[in-house]
Amino acid sequence: MTTVIDPVQLAGLKQAAYVMECLVTGQSKEEIAIAFGGDKQLVAMWILFLKHNHWIAETKEGWSITAKGMLLSRRITSA
Repeated sequence: MTTVIDPVQLAGLKQAAYVMECLVTGQSKEEIAIAFGGDKQLVAMWILFLKHNHWIAETKEGWSITAKGMLLSRRITSA
């Protein structure tokens, strides 16, 4: 059985990790915003945060998690 995550219920950086995972699996900003109750500003803020902190990088193929992003994602999701 698959567990469905409600990103609105996630606290702090766990929302950032959720957005990061969605981006690298190919979801669009609009698709991610739907999961956040249509809050496009919140999704845009997390994407800027992730880019600024070098957790993700935009490539021709889409988004990728950086080495720094992988490390921090593991810390956040295991907490």
